[in-house]
Amino acid sequence: MQLLGVMMVRKDELKFREYDRYRGYYCGLCRAIGQRCSSACRMALSFEMTFLAMLHTSLYEPETSAEKHRCLFHPVTKQLMLSNEAIDYAADLSALVSYYDLLDGWEDERRVDRLAASRVLKSAAKRAGERLPRQKEAVERYVRALHEVEKRNDQNLDAAANLTGEMLAELYVMREDVYAKDLRELGFYLGKFIYLCDSYEDIERDIKKKNYNPLIERGRDEAFAGHCEQMLSDMMARAAMAFERLPLLEDAEIMRNILYSGVWLRFEHATEQRKAKKKQ
Repeated sequence: MQLLGVMMVRKDELKFREYDRYRGYYCGLCRAIGQRCSSACRMALSFEMTFLAMLHTSLYEPETSAEKHRCLFHPVTKQLMLSNEAIDYAADLSALVSYYDLLDGWEDERRVDRLAASRVLKSAAKRAGERLPRQKEAVERYVRALHEVEKRNDQNLDAAANLTGEMLAELYVMREDVYAKDLRELGFYLGKFIYLCDSYEDIERDIKKKNYNPLIERGRDEAFAGHCEQMLSDMMARAAMAFERLPLLEDAEIMRNILYSGVWLRFEHATEQRKAKKKQ
């Protein structure tokens, strides 16, 4: 259930002020997680939830404060930290998703480090679930269904990817309103992209550890990378269509950097690594 770490910015394509703004969301989310959960729960910070906080801020335009603070990671220089309702929502989701992700790592691989980390997040995830019952139910449903797919070793690419999309679709809806349909569509295709991009990157590790991965059999094809790139491009095109239908102005160019460029960084890195190994 690895869902984090794909939706990065491509820093060299951002203006300095845009990157500073992005860092304001990232550091603001880190601060919100610490305040709403605990300092130890900051391990739940992710690029995915930073993007979601930015998306909801741009869409709903909540009252937002911008302050500079020092923190454990930046004790010398004060960092810009944004704060608003959308960032608090992303902080709650961070605790909720990370808790179940860590539990999944324990159940699948019996990794004691993940079990220990999940215990740190348990209370915060419980509080988040009480505030967000629909989202909690979506995450729990996803975990149960994904285990069934893995148990029967389902090689249908949509089996697990669709489940991930359905779960993320619910998390993308902060309010049941006129924007919910497009937000669900955006979340659905991003969820599929994230799951399959992660599967593409992890093939070698999953073969070694005998983990479930629906791309393993297809990975033996010489045209594998090209086929995966085409498949992922189609999903991102559908996500982009939903994104562009939303009335987003503030920070829209930063989000486009992520959607149209940054999400490909891990795919590109994995592809280059495989090419390098073949030349050895």
